[in-house]
Amino acid sequence: MEVYDVFSPELNTVIPVLVERKRIKTCRLKVFPDKTVKFSVPENTPQHWIEEYLNSKNQWLSKKIAIFEKVKGYAATDLIRSGISIRYLGEDLIFAVSRCDKNAVYKEGKNLHICAPDINDQEKIFAQFDKWWRNESLQVINVQVEKLYPIIEKYKVDRPKVMLRKLKTLWGSCSPRMGTITFNQYLTKATPACIEYVVLHELIHFLYPNHSRLFYDFLSNYMPDWKARKKVLDQDVVHGL
Repeated sequence: MEVYDVFSPELNTVIPVLVERKRIKTCRLKVFPDKTVKFSVPENTPQHWIEEYLNSKNQWLSKKIAIFEKVKGYAATDLIRSGISIRYLGEDLIFAVSRCDKNAVYKEGKNLHICAPDINDQEKIFAQFDKWWRNESLQVINVQVEKLYPIIEKYKVDRPKVMLRKLKTLWGSCSPRMGTITFNQYLTKATPACIEYVVLHELIHFLYPNHSRLFYDFLSNYMPDWKARKKVLDQDVVHGL
């Protein structure tokens, strides 16, 4: 493994890039949530080409790292290792990483167990965690949609399809024309009450596309304390949900 330094004027710092030579035909440059940068290249790639290429990607690297810095603790996690905690449904969930023959992720009390043959392979560990999180988030959010959907069903609205994405600034976004609601994958870091608020908020948009007085009157009718829930959600974001 080689290390190349790329100076970023935008961040006013040096970005270390881990370069790994592999038996591959194409290059792959990736920035991880912990802001680690890895560059995989074919085994016979000249050193001067690597340096020139990385320098040409200066702005791209700076932008990616700035995004992870901005959303740290909200849409990203640090290196996954035992003892580190992450918010899940408004409470701290502690990673317990262990070595085993097969990959596995499961929740046990306040612990989230992640088992893998190589516990030092952060890319694969994060992929396991990310898959588990997506599945759990989809289940949690679908339960809320199923519970709240009857509120708009009587207005002849079909049950929307739930989708997940790692959104940077939104908790959710609906498309009445497509019949879908896209929720932020990391919404499940919030409390169940806050999740319920976001789900109802998006469902009501199928009746009232804009944030009109009618929209908020409808929301207040079915969730009188929505302002308090929104305040908690907004404060959690400020403090690094």
